[in-house]
Amino acid sequence: MSNVTNLIITSSTLEDEYQIIQAIKGFTKEFNIVSVNDDKLPISWYGGTKNLECVILIGAYDYLDLERFILFLQNSVKWEAIDLVQMFVKQQEDMKFKLINLVPE
Repeated sequence: MSNVTNLIITSSTLEDEYQIIQAIKGFTKEFNIVSVNDDKLPISWYGGTKNLECVILIGAYDYLDLERFILFLQNSVKWEAIDLVQMFVKQQEDMKFKLINLVPE
């Protein structure tokens, strides 16, 4: 049986996407998150007529301790603009995504 958490993390274009991904991968030994601009993906694989001009990271995780992960993002990742980081989360039994700001408004 699984308990999947779907994550989409967006941040400011001020962020160094590579450094942020490397920092987030430090959450656990096996943790992996991917940019929508990852070199393994085709260029402009998404819809629209222009290239994305934003940072979007995505992943799905089994039995993710969401509270611990949020604390990790807040305290262990060196963001240029943490107030611009948003996380969209859909857990196993949720019917829709919820929005989490790393800095509460």
